[in-house]
Amino acid sequence: MKELELDEMWTYVGCKKRKKWLWLAVERHSRCIVAWVLGSRGRATAHRLWPALPAAYRTGTWYYTDEWRAYKGVLPTRVHEAHPKGSGQTSIVEAINCAVLVRKSCCFSRSLAMHRVRIQRVIDEHNRTCTTH
Repeated sequence: MKELELDEMWTYVGCKKRKKWLWLAVERHSRCIVAWVLGSRGRATAHRLWPALPAAYRTGTWYYTDEWRAYKGVLPTRVHEAHPKGSGQTSIVEAINCAVLVRKSCCFSRSLAMHRVRIQRVIDEHNRTCTTH
């Protein structure tokens, strides 16, 4: 069975008051980012992440998240495991958030369009280094 870790991190456009949340889905085995969306931290953005997942990850997959309430009702309950921060169940996606996205300066842009382009470029570069996809 496939396994995905999902997490969100804040970024901003223009100034820190204009937060945009980057939601990621990372395949545990390969460490590839299989989907991402940018938006608020609410359930509406979580609902946008679901169809962004490739069809192969919408069935036959376990989903590991932190306990952020927006995931509830979006991910299938029987295969969704919510764990407290620091439990280790989302350590891969959290490491990618910090080590890849923040380090590559994806956390800030002057325009939303440029922000999306920069994020996609860093994700594409990261995915080229993954073991399998």
